[in-house]
Amino acid sequence: MNEPPQEPQRNQRLRPGARRPSWVVGLARFVVHMLGWQMRGQLPPQFWRTTLVIWAPKPWQAKATQWIMPVRVVWLDGNVTDWESRRNQGLENFSKGQTNATTTVATPDQLMHIQQAAHAAKSRITLCAWEPRRRFVHVHAPFRTSAFADRDVHYMTRYFKYFRQTAK
Repeated sequence: MNEPPQEPQRNQRLRPGARRPSWVVGLARFVVHMLGWQMRGQLPPQFWRTTLVIWAPKPWQAKATQWIMPVRVVWLDGNVTDWESRRNQGLENFSKGQTNATTTVATPDQLMHIQQAAHAAKSRITLCAWEPRRRFVHVHAPFRTSAFADRDVHYMTRYFKYFRQTAK
């Protein structure tokens, strides 16, 4: 019988397969550093139950973000507007001890759908942006979604606004 994925307990510990080997993370960060990029902030392993929202001007940067994180990161499939499907994917990934990731162009509408899926999956949100001008990779501390989606979206829009402006 196929049962829907069980929602993990809030205080559930990091699953053994969720943490990536430190040598793999170190190697990925070394490669990004050799390409001239510096890291600002990081995703702590205890926050594996998060949705990583990535603003990356180039496709390789989004992929690199997946490799520099200390926990396993899985891309959410499908259109961002189908937030219910993404919520179900997120819950399934969390049951396996994996972190969700999605890229964004940081429009308020798109961020609203991302917030809805994360809130429905009881996920934290971690913002990540690649700043081309100074060659920094910024990883914001994870925060819990609130019942007031418009506030979360406003905050995320303001955060990404700077990076969108510096990319021009």
